[in-house]
Amino acid sequence: MSDAAQIVAAVPHAALLVSGDDRILAANALSAPLFGETLTGRHLITVVRQPSVLDAIENCRRARAAQETRYLTNDGQQDVTYKVSCAFLDIAGLTGVLAVFEDVTHLEQAGQMRRDFVANVSHELRTPLTALLGFIETLQGPARDDAGARERFLGIMAREADRMNRLVRDLLSLSHVEAQ
Repeated sequence: MSDAAQIVAAVPHAALLVSGDDRILAANALSAPLFGETLTGRHLITVVRQPSVLDAIENCRRARAAQETRYLTNDGQQDVTYKVSCAFLDIAGLTGVLAVFEDVTHLEQAGQMRRDFVANVSHELRTPLTALLGFIETLQGPARDDAGARERFLGIMAREADRMNRLVRDLLSLSHVEAQ
């Protein structure tokens, strides 16, 4: 096994080592499901067809400095997102860019779930809050002296306040569980 192959094989994520002429010098076994089996010797553009990744590798080579980007694909069941970290290597006569593909789909999905959750909670809190504010305004104005309306509105306000209280309690419980 060549030095290049040994280096790439040691990486715990899909990894490609790319030469100065954009040929793949080595690829580890974890890259096979992503790019195919026989990668060594192939031109990079025939393997990775996303401009952002090609640009990151080129910029890394040119600047001799680390670069990061995203690689988006689909595994046949869902969209998959990889964080691509590129590092310039120049060791023991081996020069090239090491591109490591780390699957961050679970982090992207968790982020999307959080955004959806916050949007839903905001909506769920806004509804009773709007009702409370409307009833307060009505009780301060036109229904100020209407005892029947006041009792009916206070009952609705109590239910809406309880609803908000349950939502806040659920949020605190969820926060406590997530912290553990």
